[in-house]
Amino acid sequence: MSSPVQRWCVALAALAAFAAATAASALERGEFQAGLYTAPGQVFTVRSPLGPHALVIDSFDRNAGAVTFLDQQGDLFGVICTPSFDVLAGAKNDFETDAAILRNWLHEATFPLFFERQLPGASILTEGPASFERKPAWIAVMRLPHGSSRVRSDPATGLPSREDSYRGIVVFSRGELTYLIMTETAPEQDWNAFLPRLADFYRGMDFQGLAPVPVDPQLANALDSGT
Repeated sequence: MSSPVQRWCVALAALAAFAAATAASALERGEFQAGLYTAPGQVFTVRSPLGPHALVIDSFDRNAGAVTFLDQQGDLFGVICTPSFDVLAGAKNDFETDAAILRNWLHEATFPLFFERQLPGASILTEGPASFERKPAWIAVMRLPHGSSRVRSDPATGLPSREDSYRGIVVFSRGELTYLIMTETAPEQDWNAFLPRLADFYRGMDFQGLAPVPVDPQLANALDSGT
C-alpha cells in the first residue's frame, strides 16, 4: 500500500471512532441551521430530510468525515466523505472503471474501517454498479448488527437492545472527493427500494466550489439502459 493511501486509511480510521465515542477536540463539527447542514470548510451542504429538529451527529478532519441525521422514530440519513481513494476517481473513465474505483473505495477502506471495525459482524448483503442521477455509482445494502437507533427489549434478558440496521447506500465521486450516502431500508423489500429516498436526499446536497459537469447524452442513455 502506497504512503498516501496509508495516510488516507489512518485518517479514516481515526474518523470512524466518532461512531463509538464522542469526537476528539481536534475534530471539527459543521453548522446546522434551519434544516441545512454545512460541513466544515463548506466541503458540501445538505438539507436534512428529517426536518430542522433532527438529531445531528457529525465529525470532520478537514475534508474527510461524516454526518448523520436521526429522528425519534429511528429514521436515519447519513453522508460519509473522504478524499478519493484512486487518482482516476472523477476523471473521464468508462462506466466499468468508475464502478470498480467506487467499489474499491467501499471495500478496501470505508467499510472495514468505518463500519466493520465499529460493529463486528457487519456485512455487505448485496451490491452492484448502477446509474445514480445519470452518473456512475456503486450501490449496496449492508447489515449492521445492533447498529440501529431503534431499541427493543431482548426477549431472553428483558434488557434494552439495539435492533440490527439494514442500510441502503450509494457511493459516488464528485471532484476530488468520494461520498457515501445512506438510509435505513427493510430487508424484506426489493434490494434497491431505498434508491428513491437517497435520490431525494442527494438533490438536497450542494458540492461547494464544483462547477456542474455536463453529462454526455450518449453516456447518460447507456447508463440508464444498462443498470
